[in-house]
Amino acid sequence: MKASCLVLLMFQVVTYIPNEAAQYVGGTVTTIPQQAVGELVSADENVLLFTWQKGGQSGGGEWRIPYNRVTYLGYGQHAGRRVGTTAALAPAAVLAGPVFVPVLWSKKRRHYLTLGFIDDQDKAQTVIFMVGKKSIRVLPKILEVRTGVKLEYEDEEARKVGNK
Repeated sequence: MKASCLVLLMFQVVTYIPNEAAQYVGGTVTTIPQQAVGELVSADENVLLFTWQKGGQSGGGEWRIPYNRVTYLGYGQHAGRRVGTTAALAPAAVLAGPVFVPVLWSKKRRHYLTLGFIDDQDKAQTVIFMVGKKSIRVLPKILEVRTGVKLEYEDEEARKVGNK
């Protein structure tokens, strides 16, 4: 019983971003705090909205980009071993035996969405978001329709995932 509670607690600590969330990982926009975690909202027909939570040092806020200013859409992914999960679960794996072996050897995919756009001063800008796996299934298609810009894939593996 204690081992299973410990495992659940460790699993919560190493979770990166929620499935429906997005994280700003870089770009030229300085009004969004680095590593801000929030939500990309595409419900408005004219504007993409990124809102991030209050709390912590960065506080909360929102950033908007009109779809008609978007000039580039890119999708890529990075697959890596669950090193943090493996290290955190190693003691529990010893106690539980072969039950945890698939978790220790599984891969974690991170999905990245890049938007290039022209700002209000007619300067080229870019933002890169890491997007949760639930959001990445629909968001690129919505952005293609709303912006009129064709999504570019980083590689064939990204194309496979993007077309599911």
